[in-house]
Amino acid sequence: MYTVSQDCTFTKLRSDSTLRVLFSGSLRLKCKNACCQRWYFTFNGAECTGPLPIESIIYLDQGSPELNSTINIHRTSSVEGLCEGVKSGLVDVAVWVGTCADYPRGDASTGWNSVSRIIIEELPK
Repeated sequence: MYTVSQDCTFTKLRSDSTLRVLFSGSLRLKCKNACCQRWYFTFNGAECTGPLPIESIIYLDQGSPELNSTINIHRTSSVEGLCEGVKSGLVDVAVWVGTCADYPRGDASTGWNSVSRIIIEELPK
């Protein structure tokens, strides 16, 4: 399951420039058993491939089975990186939450009880 957490539109002026993006805010993952979630950026609906995807993961080994409880930690985190090859014009920039390969999905949330920011900067060559 993939869900968009935050998104905004940015006007990119040059085709040969690089976008620097940053998400800063509260990320949370909760589960009783081992789980993993991935927060990542998309540009006009596609992940960055040049030079690499822009992502961050949270993995939890397990909750506390003897207490029948779950780990539920909210942490201020950031996801940051550079993306090349995005054409000029309006760019839909979004932060998504998805699953990690080969790991069970947990209960993820973004931006609980805090300010979240997406910062987008166009870097000329």
